[in-house]
Amino acid sequence: MKEIQDKNRLEKAVASQRAHFGTRPPVLRLLSFEKGELLYQPLKPIDQFLLILDGSIIVYHLSSEGDIRYLSRSGCGALLGDMEFCGAERQILYVEAVEPVQCLSIPFQENRSVLENDPTFLRFVLQGLSGKLFLSSKMDAMVQTLEEKVLLYVRKMQPEHEIRSVNETMQFLHCSRRQLQRVLKKLCEDGLLVKTNRGHYQLNE
Repeated sequence: MKEIQDKNRLEKAVASQRAHFGTRPPVLRLLSFEKGELLYQPLKPIDQFLLILDGSIIVYHLSSEGDIRYLSRSGCGALLGDMEFCGAERQILYVEAVEPVQCLSIPFQENRSVLENDPTFLRFVLQGLSGKLFLSSKMDAMVQTLEEKVLLYVRKMQPEHEIRSVNETMQFLHCSRRQLQRVLKKLCEDGLLVKTNRGHYQLNE
């Protein structure tokens, strides 16, 4: 992680996110993360919001056996730290940059009194939380077939509406490679997905 010490770039970043704040938080930083770097991890307490400005991240859980369970991928506009700010217990998930990422850091301690009294920002936080709960419940309860799960995953959980990794996708959806490849082939035949490269598929809607 590296803090970008450029006031002009910071002000430009803040201006691009101005709609999320009624009152500007007093302490803001511009951070960058390299590909493969962790933004959050269980051993480090979360003490700030991170608002993604550029790049994409993957959220996953590491089991006691060392198996990775992918949960979601997010990009520009994603807000990290919302559950922790609202009082959730310590994070057990990993958040990793899958490409270079820039984000706006909003430390909890220095900004809490302002943020807790900012209805505009609180609505932004609630929208993010409700979106996470909706996707989680829909994936677990409402979606029945693997085909439906793949489409939901591409439409709602991928910032560019594409699959970049078959391995990552099958771990997220808890299916075998053979099952996933069969569904991907059918969705391409039906015109819902387009294969753009080896292991890469793009939503075609």
